[in-house]
Amino acid sequence: MKNVHKVLLVLVVVILGASHRNGALCNRTQQRVAVLVSVEEEMDQAFFAHMPPTSLDVQVWHTESERLEVTSDNPLQALSLMEAPKLQHLILYPNAHLRQLIVRHCPLDGVTEQFRNLRELRILKIEQCRLTGTFDLGVLLAFHNLTSVSLEANHITEASLLVDETAAEPEQPSKLARLDLSSNQIEYFHLDAVRLFPALKELLLGRNKLLMFGGNSTFLPALVMLDVRQNLLTELDLSGCDCSSLLYLYATSNRLTSFPVFGDSTVNIKALDLCKNQLTVPDAQQLQKQQRLTSLLLSQNAFRSFTTETETELPSLVRLELYDNQLESLDLRGWKLPALANLRVSQNPLKSIPDDLLARYPNLTKLTCFCPDVDCTWIQRNVANVRNGQFEMSVAWKGPKSVGKGYRCVTVPYVGCVRCPFKRTAERDLE
Repeated sequence: MKNVHKVLLVLVVVILGASHRNGALCNRTQQRVAVLVSVEEEMDQAFFAHMPPTSLDVQVWHTESERLEVTSDNPLQALSLMEAPKLQHLILYPNAHLRQLIVRHCPLDGVTEQFRNLRELRILKIEQCRLTGTFDLGVLLAFHNLTSVSLEANHITEASLLVDETAAEPEQPSKLARLDLSSNQIEYFHLDAVRLFPALKELLLGRNKLLMFGGNSTFLPALVMLDVRQNLLTELDLSGCDCSSLLYLYATSNRLTSFPVFGDSTVNIKALDLCKNQLTVPDAQQLQKQQRLTSLLLSQNAFRSFTTETETELPSLVRLELYDNQLESLDLRGWKLPALANLRVSQNPLKSIPDDLLARYPNLTKLTCFCPDVDCTWIQRNVANVRNGQFEMSVAWKGPKSVGKGYRCVTVPYVGCVRCPFKRTAERDLE
């Protein structure tokens, strides 16, 4: 059945929202969301006139429209076009209602002057479209209420701030809190490009082609999360970033050969993810700056040992991941980790684990070590910890016949056959 809009399906979802204060129900509101599977005609004033008057949020899964028109009296608060492969013309009149605009899979190649007419716009997403070359982040300064921008999966090669260096800062500071430039083709990113966004909390640059990332004396007081995962970085110098609020740094899947370098004010990081790099030795000097660090993820690197010559304390570290490295001994000499609770070292060629591991780290509740070359006598001495699940070891789930050539079992009640090397243990020790 076709209607006047050639819409295959319209779903109107009624969402009841309630706000509470002091435990009492204050009010109840109704908001209608119109979901359109397919729209063939132009999305102009006549099209929106046929929308239910209470539909403040319109979501279109696919549209063949070439033109989008938003008039001043259009009451929509949110508009999402998930696939708009022919959309080329945006006619945006001054509008004080629209707060969210999402356009995906479209031929748009930039943010035009007309976007400024959307004075109350908070969220803008132009994703998987045709933005290419250099994107001037300065155009976002004109959106005084904008808090979130996503230009994910375009073809941007550079993000710059093309403003006069001598010009005064905007009278009304930008409210932009989230900037997503992931899945583009950016090779170089300088933090100066975001220096006029003091409210920026999240900067996402993952899945680009970054070779260099850095800055000089860039003040980003609100930055909480930096994501540069899946790039081509060999080093990460943050010494020029005045980022006192930075809590989460994700740099997995790069080519880092050294630890990130932090500035004097960047001392509050809680989670540091450096998995899937080329690190070989820990950097105690940089890590010691992070006294609030709770999660340190270093899996799939090239560590042969994890020791430090000078005693280094990380008082808040709860989770340490070192799986899939080249560790033969779990010697954590030099590290004071009083809060350590979760230690993952699976897929390492580990042969020995210190007998005083629990004495050194009394809060350790989980050692995950699927490493079949750990000495059988060590497993025997720690049967109780394996049995209660505190130590997770390599188990042959199908019993002794499946342990593999060169291995034997230490049978642990309620766990099963824990695999260990036959050649390292006398047969009488296994009885």
